[in-house]
Amino acid sequence: MGSSHSCDFTSSPSPMIRKLAVLGVIAFALSAPTANAQRERGTGGPVELGIDGGVAFGLDNPNTTIVSLPVQDFRLGYFIDNKVELEPRLSLNSIHGGGASLTTYALELGVLFLPSGDRVGRGFYLRPFLGVIGVSVSGAGGSNNSGYGGAGVGIKIPFADHRLATRMEANYSHGFSNGGSNQIGLTLGLSFFTR
Repeated sequence: MGSSHSCDFTSSPSPMIRKLAVLGVIAFALSAPTANAQRERGTGGPVELGIDGGVAFGLDNPNTTIVSLPVQDFRLGYFIDNKVELEPRLSLNSIHGGGASLTTYALELGVLFLPSGDRVGRGFYLRPFLGVIGVSVSGAGGSNNSGYGGAGVGIKIPFADHRLATRMEANYSHGFSNGGSNQIGLTLGLSFFTR
């Protein structure tokens, strides 16, 4: 659940962070057309659309707990083959009031490895991921972003004739800025499969 990492407003974005952001945007933009083309050709698997809520526990001092319910992020997955799914995620929050604004975003690219080879759920998966999180505050607050990476292990439990699935995951992520940060996340989500 990398979208819960904090940002430091005092440092400028590194070239690595900018590259991660560009890669995330490109992957997110290309996922839907590629999945649609696979469906039209009759190749590949279904597209997985999903939302997750979650809780993140910071492991560094000071310890923090972040609860994001009912929705933490939106994900779009498409299957490269029976055992591999490419999955970009997006989270966006914006608060405006009193002439000021706060915007946070997270872009993440993960790859699900599905040992059972079941494209529409049923089974455990491993999900390594890389992402970037950003914060923008109007006025003197400034803006910043930072990168993170990690891995999760989870399970998909299909229902409704394999059109829907419950998805549960535990993950670990490491933030790269300010000497690093570490957190453990737990997510519970719902997936919809296009076929």
